[in-house]
Amino acid sequence: MQEHNKRETRQIHAVNVWKWLFLVLLGLLLGTGAFLGTKLLKTPTPTTSAKTVSRANDPVFTVEMTKDQVNRLIDYYLKHYLKNDALKYQISLSDTAILSGQFKFLGAKIPFTLSMDPFVLENGDVQLKAKKLAVGALPVNVSTVLNFVGNDYHLPKWVALDTKKETITLHLSKFKTENGMSFRADHIDLDADKIDFSAFLAK
Repeated sequence: MQEHNKRETRQIHAVNVWKWLFLVLLGLLLGTGAFLGTKLLKTPTPTTSAKTVSRANDPVFTVEMTKDQVNRLIDYYLKHYLKNDALKYQISLSDTAILSGQFKFLGAKIPFTLSMDPFVLENGDVQLKAKKLAVGALPVNVSTVLNFVGNDYHLPKWVALDTKKETITLHLSKFKTENGMSFRADHIDLDADKIDFSAFLAK
């Protein structure tokens, strides 16, 4: 009986580890982390490598994902996160990070596609720098579109738009789960299909 209880404890612990692993991705997806359910466990399982915690500031675990895995989670998450919003948007990774959606202009909904290059900042936050904008024949620039995005879209508080610098910054350092776990980006290389993050326990 004691051995059986130990096996159940290990199984419960393993499920909890996988649950927090998926939160790393949700931090990248312009989500708030509020929608976390057991259905996420049905998505493709990423490759992980755990680290031994020897100091308070060591990560509990690291996660390495591919663009395909990221895109599957993005699609699933945004479907639920934006289900009550009139304006929808999509995010995907290819050779760049791509934000696509619509904005209101003179009473009409105008589709747009904004390509961005992702950069990992020293503190582990992620900054997306605008690279190319496609808005048909309308005479609008990146700053104008970002203004519309900031005003009309449902974005979490830890996502910051800078219209002058034409950037979107994901302040992962300000994102924490209900139990205080936090995350940081370690490496993003879209060409190599490699995206690495670390998770930390509350101090």
